[in-house]
Amino acid sequence: MVSHEGTGTSRRSYVKGAGAASFVALTGLAGCSGDGGDGGGDGDSDGGSGSDGDSDGGDGDSDGGSSGNANQNTMTLQANSPAQEGSVHGDVAAWIGDIVSERTDGAVEVEAFSGSELGGQAQSIQDISSGALDMYVIPYALTAIVDMQEAQVFDAPYMYDPDNPYEDIYEKTDPQDSEPAREVIENLAEQADIRSLGAVAQGTRRVSLTVPEGTEPPRNPEMLSNYTMRAVPISMYAEALKGLGAETTNIDASEIIQALATGSVDGQENPYNIIKNFQIYEEQTHIIETDHMHVPLAILMHEGVFQDLSDSQQQAFFDAVREVQPRAREQLLNELESIKQFLRDEGLTIVTPEEIDYDAYRSSTRARIRDQFPDLLDTIESLAHDDYQP
Repeated sequence: MVSHEGTGTSRRSYVKGAGAASFVALTGLAGCSGDGGDGGGDGDSDGGSGSDGDSDGGDGDSDGGSSGNANQNTMTLQANSPAQEGSVHGDVAAWIGDIVSERTDGAVEVEAFSGSELGGQAQSIQDISSGALDMYVIPYALTAIVDMQEAQVFDAPYMYDPDNPYEDIYEKTDPQDSEPAREVIENLAEQADIRSLGAVAQGTRRVSLTVPEGTEPPRNPEMLSNYTMRAVPISMYAEALKGLGAETTNIDASEIIQALATGSVDGQENPYNIIKNFQIYEEQTHIIETDHMHVPLAILMHEGVFQDLSDSQQQAFFDAVREVQPRAREQLLNELESIKQFLRDEGLTIVTPEEIDYDAYRSSTRARIRDQFPDLLDTIESLAHDDYQP
C-alpha cells in the first residue's frame, strides 16, 4: 500500500468492493500470460520461474505494508509481480521505479516485489482494484478477474504486426497516443479503479505437444484437432487455442506437468522461457511456432494512487514506461536463441512458421475470435495492424 510519509494522506476513500463472485470463480487461474516474443518470429524469453505469469506464484495474502522512508515527503508505492528477478516481468517495476525516483527528485519511490511476494495473481488483481496494492505487472486479460472483459482486446491473437510486434504493441497500447487504448484504459479506471500506465512487450506464445512417433506434427488446424491441450481459464486465451483447432481442457498451471506425464492432455501453449523453466519440455516432443499471441505486459496502478500523484509525477510514470520498452525488447531478443538451442539439445523438434500452414492457423483463430467476441470486435479491429479478417 502507498505510504505518504509524514503527509497524513489516506486513500481509504478510494477503496471499493471487489467482485467476490468473480474472484471465487477464477481463484484457480494460471498460465494467463506469455513471455518471450519476437520481431518476425524471434525474441522469446523472459527467464525465471513464473516469469510470464503462467504460475500463480502462491496465493499468499498481500500484507499491504510499505517500506517507509527517511524523507518525510516521499510517497512509496509497492509493486508486485508473479515473476522472479532476472526477468523482464520480474524486474520492470524496479526499472520504472529508478527512473521515477530520479525524475521526481525522490518524491515518489517504487518498492518492487517479485515472485508473488505480495500475493498471487487472483489476489493481486483484487488488491489493485480495491487499493490494497499500489501497482501490479501482469497481462491485461487478467483484469477479467474483476469482471473487466474489455481489456482482453490487448491480448487478442494474431492482432499485432508479425514483422514488428514489439513496436506495434507499444504504439497500440500507449495510453497517451492511442485513442482506442485510451478509451479501454479509461473504462478500466472508471469501473475497476485500475489504471494502466502502458505496457512492455512480454512475448509470444507457442504450442508444445507430444507427437506420436512416426506421426507428422500438426501443420494446420485440422491436424491439431487430433490433440487435447491444456487451456488457460481466461476466455481470450482459451478461445484462441480452440481457434487453432485443438480440443481443450482447463488445467491449473501447477498441474500441467502431471497432466502431460499421465497423458491427460497432449500439449499446452506458452512462451519458450516457461516451457524451459517449468521443465515442460521433459514431457513434450515438439514445439509448433504458431506465434499466435504477442502479449503486452501491463503496468497497472490503483486509480486512487494515480490521482494522488501530481501531473508531473503522473507524466514521470508514463515517460518511464516508454523508456524501459527498448530495454525489455532487447533482453527478450538476446535470450531467445540460447533457450531454443537448449530445447533442441534436450531432443525437442521446433517446427517453424515456414514449416506449417501459418495462414490457416491465423485465419481459423481470427474467425473464432470474431465469432466469440462480437462486443469486442470493433475495438480489436481498431487496434489490429490490418482489418483482422480471417
